[in-house]
Amino acid sequence: MANTYKSIKDPGKANRMGGLQQRILVAGYGGFLVLKEPATDTYNITEPHTFAAANDGFCELYVTKDTGTIKFSPLGGPDRNSFMIEGEFYHPGEADAIVDFANKCKNDRFIGLAPLPGSTELIQVGNKEFQMQIEPSYDATKNSGDGRGWTFKISCFAANFIKYKAASIPMATDVS
Repeated sequence: MANTYKSIKDPGKANRMGGLQQRILVAGYGGFLVLKEPATDTYNITEPHTFAAANDGFCELYVTKDTGTIKFSPLGGPDRNSFMIEGEFYHPGEADAIVDFANKCKNDRFIGLAPLPGSTELIQVGNKEFQMQIEPSYDATKNSGDGRGWTFKISCFAANFIKYKAASIPMATDVS
């Protein structure tokens, strides 16, 4: 069998701040016309996804700073390995828009893009095989607490770590 591994040199000094930016991008799986896949022999999606409807695309959700996380954990056994992706983020309050999202998302499937801080890199969560699940929970907390709001837990199975590197991200047009 040929060696398929390459040398990995010192990555150098760069900003590698942990966590996620103060936003996450999500799109309902049913809205995609073409869900792009990584380019051959890479783990990078380099062409933008396309949606069936002209006003459809990713929507942006605000994330309270220092609450956005994403983790790829090993899943499998000696003869097969993959990843379990888990993460969460917090959104304050109970504005009608976030309540509407929470009420709808609990029974849907998604593709998510998680932006890394200090970077233009996006981690894609979900693909045609396995889509991201979002589980909302609301807590009114205590008077002395940090404030009431929503915690959204995300989870997904994944064969590989995928980066979304397309030059554009199709965004949904907000309709009233």
